[in-house]
Order: sequence, then structure tokens, then C-alpha cells
Amino acid sequence: MRYITLVLLVGGLLCAIPLCAAASVVDASAAEQAYQSGDFAAAKDGFTAAVSQFRAASKDSGDYRVYREAMYLYDRLADCSFTQRDWPALKLYMDGLMVVGESELNLAQTQLSGALASGIAYATAEYLRERVDESVRIASIIQLKRSLSLLLLDSQGEGATGEAAIAQYQALAAALQGVVTLQDGYYVLDVPTLEKKLDQFDAIFGELEKLGDMQELWKKYPPEGSADADKPAQPAEPEGGAETPAGGK
Repeated sequence: MRYITLVLLVGGLLCAIPLCAAASVVDASAAEQAYQSGDFAAAKDGFTAAVSQFRAASKDSGDYRVYREAMYLYDRLADCSFTQRDWPALKLYMDGLMVVGESELNLAQTQLSGALASGIAYATAEYLRERVDESVRIASIIQLKRSLSLLLLDSQGEGATGEAAIAQYQALAAALQGVVTLQDGYYVLDVPTLEKKLDQFDAIFGELEKLGDMQELWKKYPPEGSADADKPAQPAEPEGGAETPAGGK
């Protein structure tokens, strides 16, 4: 088994005005410690267990932090899969991440629409607008990362396309340093830092366009749980297995 080095990030995708302190749904601190130390096999096992616990736990579906915690867990599993060259697992976890990201965006849009309809205070409405904007930014990052995962799955990480996709995945991890943070068990986005690094993201998008027809790849590999995929409506339960997930973001 060949492993891939990935620059570690203390992961993140969203920023919000702090609300009341809230404990994370699950405690993934041991898995995170293994992840940061480079023991990706142990990290994968820990995050897989955390996802199972997360699904079984009682959650507040109206709290955006719940969705961002799920993003964090799926994203860690995706990166773990990348480092161990488990491309099907990478795609599976990116599908889960995309579903959660879309759900968080829908929540933010619904809350903003409801607030505007009720004539809520300007400051609150502005905060909700910022959350929608951040959710859109996250969705774009997830789509970029999933596109790279499809290139890796399709090429099996081999040949010129596979090598280039690996390099761009690593470039994305590097670009996200300082942009994403882990706060109280969920992802946070540092928007000012992101805006300073837009050129790096644009460069990755530009390289992506050279590597293949992404529209066709998205059709070929629809998200797990979509009608085209002929799969269950929920992203499949992450399964443990020999030499699957290990990696960083």
C-alpha cells in the first residue's frame, strides 16, 4: 500500500458570530489527536466510530453547528482515504460532505427568508445573510474537492491525470491552511483569510479544467444517494476496512 503525504490543517469551512456555547454532538478528540500525529489508520477508525455515534445521537436540526460538525467528520474521513489511496472511500465521504453542506445552506437560506418575512431586526438579518454567504463559499469548496475526488477515482490516481489530481488535492489542502479551523468540534471559516487566498483557489479551479470534463465525470459518478446513483437516500454508513482512510484538511 502506497501512502500519500498531505499537509495537515486544523480543518474548517465556516465562520459565524458566536452564539451560546454548545458542546459538540460527539467527542472525536482522540481521532483528531491521531490525525494530527499522522496515525491516519487510527484516525480513520476513530472518525468512523464518531460518524456512527453522530448519526445515532439526538441533534438540533436548526443549529448550523450540527451540520458543520458533520462536515468536519466527513472531511477528515475523506482526507484519510486520500492518504491511503482509497479512491472509492474518498468519493463516498465527499458525497456525504456534499449532502451535509447542501443541507446547511438550505437551513441558512430558510432561516434568512423566515427572518425577513417576520421583519426581524437589521443586525440579525445581516448576520443571517453572512451565514448564507459563508454557506455558499463552503459549497463551492466542497464541489471543488469532490471534483478532484472524481478525477482520482476515475484515474485510480495513476498516469498524468492521477498525478495531477493528487497534486491539486494537496494544493487545496495547503490553500485551506489558515482559512479553516476547528472550534469546539465543528468547522469555522475565516472569511478574510479566504479572500486573501482567492488566487490560490482560482489556480486550482484553472488546473481542474485542464484535467477532464468535470460535467461528464459528475454524471458518471453521481452522489451517493441521488436518484441517478441507484443507492439509498442516505449517504452510506462509513465502513471500517483494511487500509482505508487517512489524511488531512
